[in-house]
Amino acid sequence: MRTTTNPQGIQQPTARRTAGGEDRGDARRRDRIQFVIWCIGLIVFIITCFIMHGHPKPYPIDLTLTQTIQGFHVPAFVNAIFVFPSILNNPVPSEVALGLWLAFMLIMALVTRLRGKSPLTWLQAAIFLVVTVMSSAGLNVVADDLVGRPRPNPHTDHIHVFGPIVPFPTYPSGHTEHDMAYYGFLLYLSFTKPVREWRYRWFLLPLQLYAVYDILMIGYSRILEGDHWFTDVLGGYLEGAVYLFFFIFLYRWATTMLAKWRAKKQGTPTVIA
Repeated sequence: MRTTTNPQGIQQPTARRTAGGEDRGDARRRDRIQFVIWCIGLIVFIITCFIMHGHPKPYPIDLTLTQTIQGFHVPAFVNAIFVFPSILNNPVPSEVALGLWLAFMLIMALVTRLRGKSPLTWLQAAIFLVVTVMSSAGLNVVADDLVGRPRPNPHTDHIHVFGPIVPFPTYPSGHTEHDMAYYGFLLYLSFTKPVREWRYRWFLLPLQLYAVYDILMIGYSRILEGDHWFTDVLGGYLEGAVYLFFFIFLYRWATTMLAKWRAKKQGTPTVIA
């Protein structure tokens, strides 16, 4: 019997329910709408890459917004709140954070197994989180190199760059894309049906709030520090959203395939349409 202390993970799909426990008709309509939006987003992103490749110089809105944001004078602790997402997104802190999430999910998989239940849901989440973050980072490097837009230069663009000037291309913003895919996928996992049924789901609320804060503030912090233009940040959000929804689609497909495999192993007929 399902309870809020023992929520179902990967379920046997039926004519009315998906492997994720959702209404099949609603899931189909949602998937169609999201697929259309995803295709539009992908096309728009590709078009913007060509535009930035042909016009790599900053646009007037880039200069205006950077100068305006950098012109604000706020207390030091407020500034620290603004730039914290960029600091956490640096290579070492981001790898440590990903490692902690991976360790947490593997520990939960082990605990679930020791309690005599299937750890597949936790293992699937851990694998997809790592694959989403690592592959999106690699694809961002490829996109940056193909577009080849130079980074903001304080010697020619009349702005401040608060960190070292790095030689890497700037469009789309890798930090923004990374956080959109990384924290976006964590948010998605936290709102899946098994987690919504968990009695202790409220313990995730601070992490959910931080994920929203990080996604919203990472773009602002990149402009504030002079590392990216406004259009770089927009491109990073768009690229991150494209990757995020692609891996969400894969995650749902994998959930269905795992349910089918489990039912076949148990000799139980399934309905997967």
